[in-house]
Amino acid sequence: MKVPESIRILVADDHPVVREGLSAMINRQPDMKVVAEAGDGREAVEQFSQYRPDVALIDLRMRGMDGLQAILAICRRFPGARLVVLTTFDDNEDIYRALQGGAKGYVLKGAPREELLECIRTVHAGKSHIAPTVAARLAERFSKPGLTAGN
Repeated sequence: MKVPESIRILVADDHPVVREGLSAMINRQPDMKVVAEAGDGREAVEQFSQYRPDVALIDLRMRGMDGLQAILAICRRFPGARLVVLTTFDDNEDIYRALQGGAKGYVLKGAPREELLECIRTVHAGKSHIAPTVAARLAERFSKPGLTAGN
């Protein structure tokens, strides 16, 4: 019986403890492996280009080039990139801009471990995954009178 290949993951976060914790958690999964880490957006773009991971976890707020800029740069070079925002920020505009920029998933750092792992698997399978609390915030953005996707 052939063992399926692991989902290859890039972790981009400007906090070393967060990167190391995420990497340790992910590497304990039999179907996942962290292949690269990045401490800022520019490094995330470089590491994505070099390692071509199946999924990248990207924090929005990083020094230098931020996560949104990294998402835009990666998606320009690799239109099929599967990117997940993993952040503490659930501002309506952050959510909208990240998803519009090409992110396929959006999970808050306070989410349960299983939610993040499920998000990685879902995005790897070619689908989108937005945490329920984040989806509710995004819905708020579009339910206000006079607001459209262009506002």
